[in-house]
Amino acid sequence: MKARRAVFEIYLDYVQHYGGSIHVRSLLRLCEEMGFSAVAVRAALCRLAQQDWLERSVFGKKSYYALTPMGRDRVEEAAPRIFAPRVEKWDGQWTILSYSLPEKLRQHRERLRRELIWLGFGSLTPASWIIPKPAVELTLKHLAERRLDKYVNLFRARHVNAQAGTDLVARCWDLSAVQACHRDFIKAWKPVWRSYQSRFKTGHAPSDNVCFASKMRLLHEYGRFLYLDPGLPSELLPEGWLANDAWRVFRDCYFLLAERALAFFEENFQGPPHTEAEKRRGRERVMHRVLELA
Repeated sequence: MKARRAVFEIYLDYVQHYGGSIHVRSLLRLCEEMGFSAVAVRAALCRLAQQDWLERSVFGKKSYYALTPMGRDRVEEAAPRIFAPRVEKWDGQWTILSYSLPEKLRQHRERLRRELIWLGFGSLTPASWIIPKPAVELTLKHLAERRLDKYVNLFRARHVNAQAGTDLVARCWDLSAVQACHRDFIKAWKPVWRSYQSRFKTGHAPSDNVCFASKMRLLHEYGRFLYLDPGLPSELLPEGWLANDAWRVFRDCYFLLAERALAFFEENFQGPPHTEAEKRRGRERVMHRVLELA
């Protein structure tokens, strides 16, 4: 597990529902349960703040961290892709992006590439990227926030030459590698789900802290698909695509562990005083999402 992403996932899964801000000591305790040292967590917080994902505040001589507007946007984009993935029927059109960065901005190319991968784009050529979705507005929003929008051109078009759409997809995405990752996830987590299910049924449920650590590891490993699986329309996917099977395993295991994991989070969570009202509604928000998975 990576400390920076694990910290961010605590905000996605819990903190955003509890007022959006958490005391550093609370975060250290939660991450300790996930196997991270205090040094690693503090370094992750510093890096996330430098990258404008988190911002630090002080109340009564205590330090708290909250998501920045950019961080909140990322959480709002990630949550539905994890908890309610839906692929709309394809209209046959592609969003096409080309870019040209001046030499003085060459250091921004990798950041641009990371954002395009996050959005689901595939690389047709080094400076031309495509996605079979109406992604113009969201893409421009991402690039404008990073002051890169003036270096790109975006188009919506149909593919009209003789090459099939599936052949075009094969040029831009390594779907065999993504399928292998889905298969590995199912192979790793389906036995875990069955084991926990048996323990719950026999009255020997794992402790709250174990449920919390396991659920966060589950989220961390499933969350990799946000960067691996572009969520292509079914018309462009090979037969036997395992994305839905992997999601069902994630859903079943997440649902099973959720209530006890939440109890551990609440036991160790502390937010700034002005978020108390939000904190009281936090459990309701989290459990509402859990029940929607059922």
